Amino acid sequence: MKRRNVMMESRIIQFPSAALACEIYGEGKVGLVIEMGLGAVMAEWRRLAQRLSKRHTVLLYQRAGYGGSGISALERTPGNIALELHQLLGHIPHEEKVTLLGHSQGGLYVWNFAQVYPELVRALILLDPLSPEDDRFRTELTDAEFRKSGVDKTAGLRMNLKLTRWHLGWLVRRMMASAPPFYYDSGFSKEERQEILESLGKPQTYETALAEYAAAHDKNELTELLDRENKLACPVTMVTHDSALSCREIEQFGGASPEEAMKTEALWQEIMGVYLSCAQRGELVRAGHSSHYIHLTDPELVCRVVEGLDQL
Repeated sequence: MKRRNVMMESRIIQFPSAALACEIYGEGKVGLVIEMGLGAVMAEWRRLAQRLSKRHTVLLYQRAGYGGSGISALERTPGNIALELHQLLGHIPHEEKVTLLGHSQGGLYVWNFAQVYPELVRALILLDPLSPEDDRFRTELTDAEFRKSGVDKTAGLRMNLKLTRWHLGWLVRRMMASAPPFYYDSGFSKEERQEILESLGKPQTYETALAEYAAAHDKNELTELLDRENKLACPVTMVTHDSALSCREIEQFGGASPEEAMKTEALWQEIMGVYLSCAQRGELVRAGHSSHYIHLTDPELVCRVVEGLDQL
């Protein structure tokens, strides 16, 4: 496919439940949609979107409640998030079928979208996706192992929500300045860094993230996400992190022993793997130089995966 100069269009699109901020990179109809992880804003993904747009027209958007997007009138369930993406696509010229790329919790969301709107989905790319079986961490690890694993995001989100409500957003921004995504990538521009930190200093970010996180772990919302009888028909490529790097981080940040870290990591890879057991055509790719933020630490691999799907 011929390379193009990068063009970007920024829009805010209003529909009944919310107003969503989005950016379109490239020319022509959108063929690739990026669904970001919990709490993320577009500045985290902008460089990768620009890079991908040399061969694809890319839609990058912020879910309701984050960054420049308004608060939604709908609960933050996977089904409602799929509905709002569907409504957003209804306002944007796109190819008959699009490829969806979802990172972390965004992986769960694009999987759900493909189940609800299979006629719109050409392929899925799941980057270290949140699994519908995430509750197995709590049931299969001991209390101490679970605490050290760093899996549960609730306590950190609640703490930052309290601090920002107490008008201590400046303190949260200071604490987060060396945390992900900055821990994995020091190459953000001044403007990108400011945009990310501004979002991290707002109560709305944590209110939204807590609501999304709770709904993504609600068994009532997840019961039909994994269907081994009626497997997803579109091609699914799942890219997971490097196990050795992950174990080192679990030991470093959680204080886990090597044995505890290995147990957590083995379970993590196993529960992500359930996606491929529910797909007719699935491929597993390991990011050999990355932990969870694969899009920041190995963008070349992400680009190769996207380009590989062009051959299907």
